[in-house]
Formats: sequence, C-alpha cells, structure tokens
Amino acid sequence: MTNFNIKGFIIGLVTFLVLVIVFQAGVFVGFRKADFSQRLGENYGRIFGDDKGMPFDNMPGGHGAVGKVIKVSSTTIAVAEPNNIEKVILFGEDTSVRKARAEIKISDILVGDFVSVIGEANDRGEIEAKLVRILPPPPIQDFR
Repeated sequence: MTNFNIKGFIIGLVTFLVLVIVFQAGVFVGFRKADFSQRLGENYGRIFGDDKGMPFDNMPGGHGAVGKVIKVSSTTIAVAEPNNIEKVILFGEDTSVRKARAEIKISDILVGDFVSVIGEANDRGEIEAKLVRILPPPPIQDFR
C-alpha cells in the first residue's frame, strides 16, 4: 500500500467511527425521552389521582418543565404546562430554588407561581429537580 492509500484509509476509518458515535448518541437521547414518556403514562393515575390515564395527544420530554404550580407539598410540586401536561417535580438536598438572583427555600413556592425546572427524569415519570426558578407570570395566560 502506498502512503496515500494509508492516509485515505485512516481518514475514512476515523470518519466512520465519528458517524457511529453521533448516531449512538442520538439513539441514547431518543431512548431516554421515550422511556420517560412511557413511565409517565404508566404512573399517571398514581401521580395525579386520575384513573383515566395519560392524555397521549402531546407527550412531554423528560428533562424539565415550565408552567404553573398547581400543587405544593414539602418535597414535591406539581406543574401544569401550557399543553395540559402535568409533571411532578421532586426536590432533593442538592436542588437549588431561585427567584431572580436570590436563593429561596422550597417552602416559598406557592400554588399559582410560574416555574422553570431543570432536572433528571426518574423511573416513575417524575422530574428530580436540580434547579427551580420562579418566573414572572406570562403575558398570555394559556395555563389552567
């Protein structure tokens, strides 16, 4: 083999490996979102006390929520998103809750507040919050 053929082979091999890695990353992300949606559908009645099941017309993603707080407890909140999807948000020891630039307590969150949540989905269809930010009310009220 000539030097040119070896370089071409190595470039082709590296390109192929990069494409395989990118494809696998897409498969992984898609699987996580589908798994979350499935678990939320399976646990919808337990989470929200509704035995009719999950409304499947607009399934959610798995890593956060933006919406109006409709229920508050000491370790969880329920958030209604504009597309009528309700998500349960779990608070842990490492959850940061902020209003503007100030750090606030979980107990300062009230029903009717608007929040943005970043977190990780668990196997019961809930979001384990890393960051919860209290937002000003939106100008258009598409929330319950």
